[in-house]
Amino acid sequence: MFNRINVLALLIALIATPALAQDYVIKVNGIVCEFCSLGVTKKISKLPFIDHSRYNKGVRVEIEDQMVTIAVKEEAELDKNALFGAIESGGYNPVDIWLLTPEGERVDYQP
Repeated sequence: MFNRINVLALLIALIATPALAQDYVIKVNGIVCEFCSLGVTKKISKLPFIDHSRYNKGVRVEIEDQMVTIAVKEEAELDKNALFGAIESGGYNPVDIWLLTPEGERVDYQP
């Protein structure tokens, strides 16, 4: 049975645990040049959940692979529809999205 001290210690531990920022990788067809990269970065960086303190305004574009990595703010939720909408509004085609683990591995995105 938990006593008051154990419950208090558990609550403090839960509150003190920081929320971690999260990275996602998106496959985007149509990114073929630096101008494309700038356009995608501009569109995505306007989203409220993007962490501008990382990468280039929260976005890293790999032109050769047509991959975009985004940093999501701590305690913010990724809005996939808004993200894909921002990419599409620039004339590009988002194909798939993965969660990027701290070890750098891609895992299927599960909203």
